[in-house]
Amino acid sequence: MKRTITMLILLAIAGIATAQSRTDIDVAVSRFQNFYNHQQVDSIYNMLSDRSKGIMSLEKTKQTFTQLHTQLGELKAYEFSKESQGFTFYKSTFNSSTLILAVSLNKELQLETFRFLPYKEDTTAVAHDISNIVFKAATGNIYGTLTIPGGSKKVPVVLIIAGSGPTDRNCNSNRGGIKSNAYKMLADSLLQAGIACVRYDKRGVGESAEAIKSEDSTHFEDMENDAAGFVKMLKADPRFSKVIVLGHSEGSLLGMIAAKKEKADAYISVAGIAEKADVVIEKQLRAQSGELAAAAKIILDSLDKGYFVKDIDPSLLSLFRPSIQPYMISWLKYDPKQEIKKLSIPVLILQGTTDIQVSVDEAENLEKAYPKATLKLITGMNHVLKDATENYAQNVATYSKPELPLNAELMPAIVKFIKGVK
Repeated sequence: MKRTITMLILLAIAGIATAQSRTDIDVAVSRFQNFYNHQQVDSIYNMLSDRSKGIMSLEKTKQTFTQLHTQLGELKAYEFSKESQGFTFYKSTFNSSTLILAVSLNKELQLETFRFLPYKEDTTAVAHDISNIVFKAATGNIYGTLTIPGGSKKVPVVLIIAGSGPTDRNCNSNRGGIKSNAYKMLADSLLQAGIACVRYDKRGVGESAEAIKSEDSTHFEDMENDAAGFVKMLKADPRFSKVIVLGHSEGSLLGMIAAKKEKADAYISVAGIAEKADVVIEKQLRAQSGELAAAAKIILDSLDKGYFVKDIDPSLLSLFRPSIQPYMISWLKYDPKQEIKKLSIPVLILQGTTDIQVSVDEAENLEKAYPKATLKLITGMNHVLKDATENYAQNVATYSKPELPLNAELMPAIVKFIKGVK
């Protein structure tokens, strides 16, 4: 392996580092990974600056990356390590080895420096603490995980509120076999940026399972109070300089309400809906069956008026079972477009273009309701924040692949927003 590493260093593209955006660099590395794994060396060569092309001819580039692919296999994952002296460093994991990739871009966002170096476990990695955190709700404890950088300096903290269904603090769910680890990866990435994070199991899920005594006794306001309780705790904690609420999917609505209630410093909506829940449910059912959608609309209209429904089509029973109706009646009182208007803090709205559960229209409508918000559409990101195509089967397959990294544009956008909050 020592011979391989030497070859990589000797054939590295060297350059002079210039100032560049982390977002741009992450996108460039993501593109390289895709081209490299598909052995599209011509495309890699087109990413190089003129200066780099002067050092490495097309033929030499082909020889280098063909040899690299033969020796090391595919580039399975890369992880931001640090920024130093104008270079951005990534831990790059191949099939048979791990290397450090040093990158810089020129003003035209072309690869000026692209150098592989030997990987050595960094013993000076970010010092941090991972501990349990508990909100004591009236019906039982809500358990979460706090990740915080080491040291005595105050840091921002992000509260992650999970999406719909039995989604836990890691963005995993036993229902449907979902295991994405997306929230855990968010927390790890925030830590690398010097930002603390709290993520928790909603009541009825994971360690917080006993906080729900029965399904029919649970209301949307219970979830709202749990989220607001965590915000209040974090606001009172002297270790934190500011509290940012991040709500994903259904957690987006919970997040904006909790942020308003407890005066959070900023709010981030990820894959949040703008329409009321009944409108979204009807749309989703209409895509499957017009007949089902029509039957559901009658039930939803009754629930929206606060009336329970006894006569339910068997094919809709799992969705509108009697025990879930109290929760749905309380949920339907809230219109995300109206709730986001109540905020007076910095807001970031993030939405993936290949999300098969929430459309881009929802994000755009949230922005229309709160024009001061920053809207960022992330090309190729799906509902669990991973890269995915629009092909339904391939998209859903990513939900159970925790080894897949987060979309490369996501974390730079979040970190930039948080560091800009005054």
